[in-house]
Amino acid sequence: MRSPLVPARFGLLSVLSVAACAPPTGSSPPRAAPPTQAAPAGVAAAVKQAASPEKTRIAGPEASRITYAHLGRQPPLGARLPRAIQYAPGGKLITYLQRQADGPEQALFAFDTTSREIRQLVASGDLLKDAKPLSREEELRRERQRMFSKGITAYSWAKRAEVALIPFGGDLFLRDLRDLRDPKGAIARLTDTPEPEIDPKVCDGGERVVFVRGRELVMIDVASRRETALTRGAPEGVSRGLSDFNGQEEFDEPSGFWISPGCDRVAYLEVDEREVEKVPVLGFRDGKEDLMMARYPRVGGKNPRVRAGILDLATRKTTWLTWKGGGGEDERYLGRFAWAEDGKALWFQTLSRDQKRLSLLRARPRSGEAAEVVVETSPTWVDFADMRLLERSPRFVWSTAEGGHRHLALRDADSGAELARLTQGDWDVTSLLPPDEERGLARFVATKDGPTERHLYTVPLAGGEVKRLTSDPGMHQITVDPRGPGYVELHAALDRPWKGAVRGADNAEIGALPAPVDRELAELELRAPQIVEVRAASGDTLYGALLAPRRIEPGRRYPVVVSVYGGPGVQTVFNSWSPWLLWNHLADRGVVVFQLDNRGSANRGRAFESAIYGRLGEVELADQIAGLDFLKTLPYVDAGRVGIYGHSYGGRMALDALLMAPDRFHVGVAGSPVTDDRLYDTGYTERYMGLLDKEAARYEATDLTKRAGNLRGKLLLMHGLMDENVHFAHTAKMIEALMAADKRFDTLVFPGERHGYRSPAASHYANRAIVEYLTEHL
Repeated sequence: MRSPLVPARFGLLSVLSVAACAPPTGSSPPRAAPPTQAAPAGVAAAVKQAASPEKTRIAGPEASRITYAHLGRQPPLGARLPRAIQYAPGGKLITYLQRQADGPEQALFAFDTTSREIRQLVASGDLLKDAKPLSREEELRRERQRMFSKGITAYSWAKRAEVALIPFGGDLFLRDLRDLRDPKGAIARLTDTPEPEIDPKVCDGGERVVFVRGRELVMIDVASRRETALTRGAPEGVSRGLSDFNGQEEFDEPSGFWISPGCDRVAYLEVDEREVEKVPVLGFRDGKEDLMMARYPRVGGKNPRVRAGILDLATRKTTWLTWKGGGGEDERYLGRFAWAEDGKALWFQTLSRDQKRLSLLRARPRSGEAAEVVVETSPTWVDFADMRLLERSPRFVWSTAEGGHRHLALRDADSGAELARLTQGDWDVTSLLPPDEERGLARFVATKDGPTERHLYTVPLAGGEVKRLTSDPGMHQITVDPRGPGYVELHAALDRPWKGAVRGADNAEIGALPAPVDRELAELELRAPQIVEVRAASGDTLYGALLAPRRIEPGRRYPVVVSVYGGPGVQTVFNSWSPWLLWNHLADRGVVVFQLDNRGSANRGRAFESAIYGRLGEVELADQIAGLDFLKTLPYVDAGRVGIYGHSYGGRMALDALLMAPDRFHVGVAGSPVTDDRLYDTGYTERYMGLLDKEAARYEATDLTKRAGNLRGKLLLMHGLMDENVHFAHTAKMIEALMAADKRFDTLVFPGERHGYRSPAASHYANRAIVEYLTEHL
């Protein structure tokens, strides 16, 4: 589950991007000090006076210029950022997707590095006038990728040919860039079929396209339009070329096949889900029942049996990968497949079922025999690693967290031996980018200049000085030129919205990509939260975002709303721009809004993240309470009136707070909460809790339904009935427990929504429900 800037687990409510999803902003935070930018001048006077015993009333919605319609807008109000930025072959164009100025749909644009002009290459209307409804397969893929865009949502370049592959409306199109004079005349339609083409890829030379249709791999010759079935005969419950639920949802593996550089072989996954538990997902859309029997790998149950093979396109023969100690096919995960540039090796990683042992393997395409090259272990868990194969020598850059922070090393491709340690220190590499081999440099994004910052750095592949390329403080999203020193940066900070810059050699700016802010925001008098530092009981420094009420009267104290995610693998507090509509709406009405990244959150080192191992909810809640202790030191905060809201893991945390610390949290909104870890999937939960047959006591201890009797405050449960990630069973079990404990609570169900609310009506209603419940009961 992903926020706009970072990957997330359990998923944030995407349509509430101004609330639970968008990352907070700030810079150079003070430690345990009241806000200086977020709070108005009246705070100073309030410091000198005793708090009034009178309860401060929360103003009505008319006190804010931000209406409920603003909060539920789709697409959300903000900046029209360039997305899916890529350097086109030939080096002349930089392409990207962006929402059009006159509507919600994305189109494909190009920046010409020579003329510095921007032109629209393809709009959805150039492909199809009336696109077909999304198939079930594509709807679920988009759900797992947190893709809420409309129009053209994906494209890919042939590496050595100036053609772009564009999937749209369930069919495939090619845009030829060799003649840009006729924008529409260079578009060719490759398929026109009732069934959708899933996860299409174009060969490096542009001559063939491979995709999945139904449960099988298919290839189409671009010149002749002739289709060839690459695999046949998959029985019900078996697929070829698609990753399974865990791969897509929990391991960032949306694809299940990989074409060799010479377009003569295809490596692919065969996924057998026939022994995986079937779970009903029932919803209602347009007054009609919608029942899906989902294969869902619950904790302690069967995982799919997954094997990998290499298909020779000339003979149509598949050679299955084998390696010493491969083990049972349901007891390990496969991921991070990559072909060597010469096609003579296929690299991939395996992760043991308990996720404590990671192996990097190299396979021979002809025989399928594979051998371990690197092995890493951990007493808690180890993640799939980033790696970049060098094209000019048999070496690769490897990302490892073995030293306590994620850093880079150069390794020998034959032996796996470490040749040079490239980075080290009390910070983490967050993204490993394609190296600049011409200049002998590794390129990466990291937290070297602070956990709330992201910058681009280089380091010699032979080892040496780490140099920072981006200059301005804040967040930098980077796309590098794979053939040279250039890069595109999208930059934002607390005091400045997103800006796109195209840079060449020596960091020189050669142009700009537009990132316009919606004009409507200028009328709303928006303010940014301030980042603060909080000291946890463990001694760790925690980063929080704080937005004080716009008007503070001397002597008065104001209620608090905590916006929470709290789950592992995610960071929410950044020095970055966002409109923060829901936060500003609440602050305009006299509410203090606060968010904190507790221990367990990402990009702070292994010890900080793994503190939650085996006790989900315990450490996170302790740190959230430390955040409340910090707020108590602020003279304008009423610590006796605290609300909390969150979605997914944030929903779990909201429940955790109300049930485990009912004296500190008084009102809560829990969206799609995980209430019993035994009901969630294997890939995520076993990583942090261990295997159920060995750690049953741990799972019993984290079952929130056992603590339903502790509820004293007001609780609103929200859940999409068709959620196939955090199933409605979690909320259903909590409802039963609360009824058994004779507790009063409220429930809001969205009959046709999944984990993220996609319909405009649901988005509007959910945002309004959150605000009204918190303001009415605080």
